[in-house]
Amino acid sequence: MHEALGLTIDEWGSIVAILGGIGGAIALIVKMTSIMNRLESSIDTLNQTLAGLVNDNRDIKTRLNLLEDRFEEHIGEAKVHNQRITSLEHKIFNRKKG
Repeated sequence: MHEALGLTIDEWGSIVAILGGIGGAIALIVKMTSIMNRLESSIDTLNQTLAGLVNDNRDIKTRLNLLEDRFEEHIGEAKVHNQRITSLEHKIFNRKKG
């Protein structure tokens, strides 16, 4: 049989196969690590987006509450104005309240 560096062709084939398997395993680990890093980045982006939406929702609720308060103030002011108008009409036209 042929030998190179004290190993036969079969032994060299086995070594190449083992090294190829190790290289393939390392390549797979690197690929999976890359995929996991991209997935982690996507999840972080999603978390930031969700946190932003929650904050926006809180801001909207706060603004809505302020608008509701202002609307109620305007309703109260409109009632007062209507009462004044009614009172003036009664004074001007000598109407009785009824």
